[in-house]
Amino acid sequence: MTSQPTSTDPTTEPHVPGETGVPTENAVPTEKPAVSMRRAMAFTTTTSMLVPVIGVVTAPVLARALGVEGRGEVATAMAPAALVAAVATLGLPEALTYHLARRPDQTRRALVPAALVSLLLGAVCWGLSWGFASVLTKGDAQLIPIMLVGTALALPQMLVGLLRGAAVGLQMWGAVAADRALSSLLRLVVLLALALAGALDVRVAVIAMSVIPVVTGLVYWRVLLRRPPAASGAAGGAASPPPSSSSITRDVLSFGSSTWLGAVASMATGRVAQLMTTPLSDATQLGLLVVAITISDVLFILITAVRDTLFGVNARFDDREQLMAISRSALLVGAVGALVLGATVPLWIGPVFGEQFAPATEPTWWLLVAAVTNIPGLMAGAGLGAWGRPGLRSASFVVALVVLVGAFFLLVPSMGAVGAGIAAIASGTAMSVFAVVLAARVNRSSPWAFVVPRGSDVVALGHEGARLLRAVRAHLPRARS
Repeated sequence: MTSQPTSTDPTTEPHVPGETGVPTENAVPTEKPAVSMRRAMAFTTTTSMLVPVIGVVTAPVLARALGVEGRGEVATAMAPAALVAAVATLGLPEALTYHLARRPDQTRRALVPAALVSLLLGAVCWGLSWGFASVLTKGDAQLIPIMLVGTALALPQMLVGLLRGAAVGLQMWGAVAADRALSSLLRLVVLLALALAGALDVRVAVIAMSVIPVVTGLVYWRVLLRRPPAASGAAGGAASPPPSSSSITRDVLSFGSSTWLGAVASMATGRVAQLMTTPLSDATQLGLLVVAITISDVLFILITAVRDTLFGVNARFDDREQLMAISRSALLVGAVGALVLGATVPLWIGPVFGEQFAPATEPTWWLLVAAVTNIPGLMAGAGLGAWGRPGLRSASFVVALVVLVGAFFLLVPSMGAVGAGIAAIASGTAMSVFAVVLAARVNRSSPWAFVVPRGSDVVALGHEGARLLRAVRAHLPRARS
């Protein structure tokens, strides 16, 4: 692998205005992190698998209870809430991750101002969503109040997002895993119970799916009580006076503001389909696209889980060779997974979701390809953020959004859900090329080091697979002789 020159370490490089608000002295702790990458990855990827798996189970519940048009209306009503959550948090979850990975002793002092800023901006964004409600719902008078309720419930979800960002920075992978697992399971139980009781309509579905993340977010209560040992602070932190509250707030807001544009662009990229498909096409095409997204999310959610773990651990302990190796391995695993899902989806999409959703097969194929094209960019972006370059990471997300919106206007009016899938491929490819080139420049390595799998990567994946099988077999009940 390419050797890592010491001059590329963010603690020794000249400060780039707007790139990071966290002081660079003692920025990266020198001791080994309390939680290894292997354990963190095991926690996040295992529980993240529940999200798409249970999503595939709950999606037919929504599809059969609401129909294609009703499922599209739910997506339309919930899209502004997700966008509001991204805008109003101002990139602060990522800022808390970065800051608390270096200064875990400052948890409460960083969280309080971040929460106040987010709630204030959230209220402003709700007012804007109210003003544009008619446009976003295509003038549907019955859908407008449902959308506004869902958007209001985004405010407590934002607070949960801040706590989650803090938990990642504190390496509290158990809490993050519990949140993901409980949220997925509770969503399945609640929606299934409502459907069986005949009480599941568009309004009830929006409220239920908006409240559940708030309830499961209670698992982060331990973030406020976290008291790391003195040795776990930043290197040399014991000899330095603690920063003032105003300094902490300034650092977090500075990093967050550099991340904010990327966070908004990233969330907007994920929600463009729900926001634009109905106005450019119709709710039926959106219903098909939502099913395709649900299936392709089996890959995408796992990819983002790996990305978030890389960001959290590398912000705490800089290992760039490991990050590039994981990027290559993730691309290889993602390509294989996409091939398997794509080959089998025609066999079960109709029986599982209903024959009326069979036309979602082709959009699913395109979205699976799009998920693979996103992998190098997401991993390189995690590196840019962890290396103190949030502005560059944000720029890659903006590129993805611009390409996606342009392709949407060009393709969706004539091709519907299929056009949306092709637009996603163009967006993912543009983002990955941009982010990988920037990360390679910062790291002074070859861009191919993030993309092209090596023999050592295949061997490492084989070893990890064998280790996982041994662990599973060790926990299986032994047959009696």
